[in-house]
Amino acid sequence: MTDHNRKPSRQYRPFSILLIAAFCSLSAWGQDAPQDGVYKDRIDWGLLMDMSGPTSASQGVWVNGFRDYMRKINEAGGINGRKINVLAEDNRFNPATDKIAFEKLVSQTPVIAISGMGNSVSQVALASTIKAGKVPIVGTYTATKALSEPVTPMVYNGFCGYKQMAQAGVGYHVDKLKLKTPKVVTLAIETAGGKEYHDYVAEAVSKLGGSATHLTVKVTAVDVTPQILEIMKINPDFITVYGVSNTAILTMKGLAQYGLKIPTFGITYLGAPQMFQSMGGEAAANYKFISCFTPGGADQTPGNKALSQYADTIGRDDMKQDINYVAGWIAGQMAAEALTKLGKNPTRARLIESLSKGFKVDTKGLTAPFAYTPTSNTGPVVFKLFGYDFAINKFKAYGDFADYEKYTR
Repeated sequence: MTDHNRKPSRQYRPFSILLIAAFCSLSAWGQDAPQDGVYKDRIDWGLLMDMSGPTSASQGVWVNGFRDYMRKINEAGGINGRKINVLAEDNRFNPATDKIAFEKLVSQTPVIAISGMGNSVSQVALASTIKAGKVPIVGTYTATKALSEPVTPMVYNGFCGYKQMAQAGVGYHVDKLKLKTPKVVTLAIETAGGKEYHDYVAEAVSKLGGSATHLTVKVTAVDVTPQILEIMKINPDFITVYGVSNTAILTMKGLAQYGLKIPTFGITYLGAPQMFQSMGGEAAANYKFISCFTPGGADQTPGNKALSQYADTIGRDDMKQDINYVAGWIAGQMAAEALTKLGKNPTRARLIESLSKGFKVDTKGLTAPFAYTPTSNTGPVVFKLFGYDFAINKFKAYGDFADYEKYTR
């Protein structure tokens, strides 16, 4: 009787083992979490950017850079068995549209995280909602105090910071021109970010005993003659431009028209070859841009070679030089590396927890190495200046990242 009773147990044991193995296999493969934008075969990641409005010339290029990095990742098999599906919402640089699109990505077509957030006005308006919410912002296109101060585990700046742009650009020009009490003009579009940037310029200049004047222009301006005439009255040692591509083009053409050869540097966003070509050689001779990113094709670091080779393969050989493309590519790298660390079961909560512990980003030369910590979400902080060489139609750097570290310490 005893042997007879045990026999069925031996017969069914293999089947039981198969059931357990199947269960473990399913667990290892990962579960759906549609409320977080996570499915068995894909992860949805959101972008909020201007793709058809007044800043689309730069923000649209950033979107291409982000998408292309994810395309490269997906072609290699995705991340932990899942492809990355990018849901890009066009806010047309309109805060009201941005709010609707943000809510859509949070709950209607949920994503695990959002990148971009390229409108400073929208950042200010949505700051409290983002900080109190459940969807992290990984790799912003612009940085505002409202969203990034105090430091929150919900936000990670992915672009060059305004403060460091101002410090590096002002420091370089003061040293290069051997100025004692620099007189500077900030020409900026009428946004919250423009005001913040000027404040950082004024702070850097005042520490040197100088003065800074803030002139504004509309983002849709087609003429900056009044601003050029005001610049002539002020007679600054140098100018810094905050705005869109057209802001810089109009400014440099206006200065050239009046025979003014005032050294001028633009913020990082204003680093596109088409912009310099639109200025023309004479106007562009006095213009550079300050950047924590290196344009594609500008050097032979491993990171730059990888970006350039892939961009050439998919027909982006011209776009790779645009600093906005590089910035989008690096934001994509940040997103991919963050997801990789989550293993087979990514969720919003696990992503937030992982990011909040801090992480490093090594772009292999596209930037100087940078890191995030529980007390700093600044992102890239080391810069250098770039100009355009019309003889070879490529950007050239003025020095190395290491030469500029002293300005942003």
